[in-house]
Amino acid sequence: MSPGPRISVIVPTYQRRALVVRLVHLLGSQEYAHGFEAIVVVDGSTDDTEAGLAALHPRFPLQVISQPNSGPARARNRGAEAARGDIFLFLDDDMEPDPHLLAEHDRCYADGADTVSGVMPLHPDSPSTLLTDGVRFWAEDLARRLSQSGYGPRVDELVSGQLSVRRDVFTQLGGFDEHFTAQGSYGNEDLDFAHRLVGAGYRSMHNPRAISWQRYVVDAASHLRQYGQVGQADVAIIRKHPELFESVVASKLADSEIHRWTRQVVRGAPRLADLTSRLLEPWIARRVDGGRRDRGTAWLFFALRSVRYWLGVARAGGIPRARPMRVLSYHAIADLSGDPVLEQYGVPPSSFQQQLVTMQRAGFHFITADEFIRFLGGEGGLPRRAVLLTFDDCYQDLADNALPLLRQLRIPAVAFAVSGLVGGLNEWDLRVGRRALRLLDSSGLRQLVQNWVEIGAHSCTHPNLTTISDAQLADETVGSAAQLATLAHHPVRLFAYPYGAHDARVHQAVRAAGFAAAFTVDPGWVHPGRDRYTVPRVEIMRRDVGWRFRLKLGVAGRSLRPRLGIRRRLRQWLGPRHSPGGVSAALPDEETRARSPAAAQDRAAHREPTAGSP
Repeated sequence: MSPGPRISVIVPTYQRRALVVRLVHLLGSQEYAHGFEAIVVVDGSTDDTEAGLAALHPRFPLQVISQPNSGPARARNRGAEAARGDIFLFLDDDMEPDPHLLAEHDRCYADGADTVSGVMPLHPDSPSTLLTDGVRFWAEDLARRLSQSGYGPRVDELVSGQLSVRRDVFTQLGGFDEHFTAQGSYGNEDLDFAHRLVGAGYRSMHNPRAISWQRYVVDAASHLRQYGQVGQADVAIIRKHPELFESVVASKLADSEIHRWTRQVVRGAPRLADLTSRLLEPWIARRVDGGRRDRGTAWLFFALRSVRYWLGVARAGGIPRARPMRVLSYHAIADLSGDPVLEQYGVPPSSFQQQLVTMQRAGFHFITADEFIRFLGGEGGLPRRAVLLTFDDCYQDLADNALPLLRQLRIPAVAFAVSGLVGGLNEWDLRVGRRALRLLDSSGLRQLVQNWVEIGAHSCTHPNLTTISDAQLADETVGSAAQLATLAHHPVRLFAYPYGAHDARVHQAVRAAGFAAAFTVDPGWVHPGRDRYTVPRVEIMRRDVGWRFRLKLGVAGRSLRPRLGIRRRLRQWLGPRHSPGGVSAALPDEETRARSPAAAQDRAAHREPTAGSP
């Protein structure tokens, strides 16, 4: 049996048949003593790239994998999944490898490297334009810095155009974060990977004799479009790694007068800036592609590029800051018609989908549990209109009905599971005659985790925590964290109070159990610096559709009911027939619902002191 390849060369490609075919052809000239393979991942190309590669008959193993257009991060991960080598060498499809490229990378691993970078000079046959001038300057400046004795590459200098990494290191890091280049978008997946690589303490080496020539063929219009995506990607990287703000955004403002000026223009008149740039871009792109380099063309092109960048930043919610945000609370994503109590807590899948689309169109930005925890601790900012989605109880319909929508729209969330009833039924409801609903089992919880949904704790058995003994309270908090950590294979950091019931004693127990934060069902905004263990949430109910949902979202679930004194004065002025009450009657606040006869009966059945979630 012949040994497997030492190196797997992984190349993502999109709409570049000629370039990637030439790259694979040139790999046949490698002067390398060990075996290697090439894996080309065709990321939704429509230029018949597969046929061009099939016409080759290389002397090394070649795999061609086709996938729907999902972005370069997914393409690289897909190639790594199929790779057999001990070393992964990632190359962009516009690279032409030097005959000694593989040997030079391998030589560094013999010296103890965990990851290796080389140099990527501009190919002399690239078009001669302003853009290629910039690529040439960047490549030469990078090579000069890296060649200095004792110089260690920064994370922004480990780019995936030519980067190798040991298989075990790549696996331990979890590969490239596919959210950065979802749906074919552009930018920062390599910066994120390099930051995690360096942060984990792995040894990075630079080899100036590891050379691949970049044949840069991007036209000016495509470059401008990509630069808007770079703005969005920069917001995404700061949201994930706030410590990179200085090197990613602040450096642009410090080094570029154009960036400082265009940022103010975009902030003051974004629509005018967008319209003006769209009118001018076709004309200036033709000049740049035609080789014009005069001062006016260069200044206007870079100004338009900077406008595109800041418009991208704005679309992504702006530079993250300490802004108030909302937390939404859902229960069942199912039609529960027929149950007089549970019905209101079931949001039909069609309504849930419309709510997600409404929020996205209105410019809301969904955040992760990591971002939320950093925000509470004052260690990171949030984009404008930030929202954290949460789901109580972890019913089976969360995986069946909600998860496909979350995955399709790439929305993160937190789901709170009742650890002692995983895979069972909603026993707390059955005891008072409500409908039986299946809860997710351990495999269902792990499926959530694999799709960017963090698992939180909702106690062990869903009791009212304010009415149980200290010993039971410890079991319901510490015990739930331990059980769920075992089932979900990750630490459990967040807690949601069953029925929303909480007091000072419960807060102390949750804090002592090691949870980073705990959620109520009290409506309101989440402000920076608030108490971590009384986080408010906006409960979304069945009837919250259309204008009612938008209104509830806009006021963070708080009542618009006028204060009693104002109501009395208005009644005196307008008379009893015209007294206000339309808004409060249509959207009663939590106090109104808590005092209603139906709520009183429900509490009596539960023996609960407050109205809350099922």
